[in-house]
Amino acid sequence: MTAPTTAKPIASLAIFGGTFDPIHHGHLRSAVEIKEQLGADELALLPSHRPPLRGEPGADSVQRFAMVSAAVAGEAGLLADGRELQRETPSYTVDTLRELRAERGTAMSITLIMGSDAFNKVQHWRDWPELFSLANVVVLHRAAYPLQMDSVVADFVAPRRVSSAAELAVRSAGGFYELSLIQLSISATDIRQRLASGRSIRYLVPDVVADYIAEHGLYTQCNT
Repeated sequence: MTAPTTAKPIASLAIFGGTFDPIHHGHLRSAVEIKEQLGADELALLPSHRPPLRGEPGADSVQRFAMVSAAVAGEAGLLADGRELQRETPSYTVDTLRELRAERGTAMSITLIMGSDAFNKVQHWRDWPELFSLANVVVLHRAAYPLQMDSVVADFVAPRRVSSAAELAVRSAGGFYELSLIQLSISATDIRQRLASGRSIRYLVPDVVADYIAEHGLYTQCNT
């Protein structure tokens, strides 16, 4: 799949996946900033059903999707996508991108957002080179995880780098860009630990998420 020859921006979708266990203001603020900096028409938050490279989430798939949906309700351009929750197998990103391409067509600009911590291990992902034929890839810098690519990945990425986010807006797939944001220092692990010990999570998550957690008695026990 090649970039369009025109310099006119095309319809665009950004994909921001995660366990969202639970979703919090750090996730949401990043989502808004990513959408703005990329100029994306839509940004979809995709909760992962069974992440292949981490342990089981504390809340089940239905609960995590419900919290994400409630958190983005009414926010223009942000949406919750539950497709990965329908799979009985682990959530492989390449499968999600294949589905989205089949639905959205080849002309749309689709951009996959990955944290630097995840991209440092992308060589272990299923069919990872195909990610670039299906989407652009943007790596989000995380202070605690400097970008340290495997040498094979670095060689693969080098000719695909673009110099600005605007270049992603005119290509459907194949671009690579690094993005830095002002990120809120909020941790889902810390939130789960606070809940397990009976401490407040007010202002760390949206009120609708806090209400959902309380109503369903989530995270009363925490192993991480």
